[in-house]
Amino acid sequence: MTASWALEMGGSETPPSPLHNAASEVIAAFADGATTPQEHPLLGQFADALMRGVPMSALRSDLSQLNHEGYLRGALVTMAVALQRHGNPDVALALGRELMDAIDVELGVRLCRAVLALDDVDQHRHQAGSTFVAANRIVGDALLEAGDASTALRHFEAVLSVDVDDPRALRGWSEATRSLERRGVAVEHRTRGLSLLEGLDELELEEGLAGDRYEVQRPLGRGRHAVVYQAFDRHVGRDVAIKRLLDASARTSAAPPRVVEARFFAEASTLAKVRSPFVVALLDAHPSKRFIALELCRGGNLRLALRRGLVDASDLPRIGGQLRAALEAVRAAGAVHRDVKPANILVRAARRGSTIALGDFGLAVGHAKASGSGRGGTLRYLAPELRTKDAPKATAQSDRFSAGAVLLELALGSLPEAFDHVDDSFDAAGFVPDDLPDAWTPRLRGLLQSAPQDRSW
Repeated sequence: MTASWALEMGGSETPPSPLHNAASEVIAAFADGATTPQEHPLLGQFADALMRGVPMSALRSDLSQLNHEGYLRGALVTMAVALQRHGNPDVALALGRELMDAIDVELGVRLCRAVLALDDVDQHRHQAGSTFVAANRIVGDALLEAGDASTALRHFEAVLSVDVDDPRALRGWSEATRSLERRGVAVEHRTRGLSLLEGLDELELEEGLAGDRYEVQRPLGRGRHAVVYQAFDRHVGRDVAIKRLLDASARTSAAPPRVVEARFFAEASTLAKVRSPFVVALLDAHPSKRFIALELCRGGNLRLALRRGLVDASDLPRIGGQLRAALEAVRAAGAVHRDVKPANILVRAARRGSTIALGDFGLAVGHAKASGSGRGGTLRYLAPELRTKDAPKATAQSDRFSAGAVLLELALGSLPEAFDHVDDSFDAAGFVPDDLPDAWTPRLRGLLQSAPQDRSW
């Protein structure tokens, strides 16, 4: 294959652009000596699919096989030709990723940056799974690997300005920061792009927290009503988690501001009454500055730990016992959690065997106030009686069902789809395996009984 042949086949349908020019660079660099689609059947199929606009997600196995068989050079040129033809950002990112994998990092970075320069990519940057996020993440990873931590940091910040929960960007940001600090480069601990999020006032945040007791360092996550940061407590010399209520304009909830604020600080009130090593500890509360300080759990939540392989079915007895102790302490404090789920169960350290801590008491209520508030929580973990139109009050028994659903997910790896669509014939206990360790089969079935009064540990 010659470069002139590949360029001729490209026949761009759009005027030259940075994306088109980067594709031309790929063709010029790799076309000579590359296998043509006419010379290899799979490469021909790959080229045809690209020209028909088949998503790259459906072609990954073909690309992997071509690479394995030694035809990556031809695949790269074929992708570049398709990119010239249609200007598809999806193809550009896949091509850029391959180039950055020890082939030509600089060219791969230029290609992905050309994607970021597209107006349509920038306009849809806040959409879930956006090309903007993917491109910045890819470039950040490549630059960090290449030793350019400073530039990589900016790309990770761009991702975090859109999604503060992105695990790869959080990990990359931390690695880049540590790399710079090891070289004696001071890194300003700000909100890492969170000031770009609507409703967050960076100046107010610095003056209200960092200028006083807490030095805000990095975001850990964002919910409908609040954002959580890691911070350093100067008074006692320890890292903490700061949970700060968002301004009303930034909240993704239809609930009235007074209700949201009351619930937010009711969480602190509830936590102050609960005594358990398996419940996240309340350390400080400042209603006037709209934040509370909590124990920092560095292992993320149970869902993330499941994905990372830090917990599995063998941990069921240990985690089950700890969750039971946590909910008994909540009940003893006269409260109902109402939102027990993997995302609200924190892991204290990112290692196997770490203890858990039940957190996020934003929906928790006292027994005396629980009437009429049964519909709180997340559907797939919600007790069957709370899914009805005229749901009764939430109770410790409904928390037990939610705990059972969490532990079943731990045992199976994921919850059955039936938990998303409960009807009169739903038998949650029927999904419990017969061979769980340490008598947890009958225990888990006891937690998942349909009748609240039948649920037991």
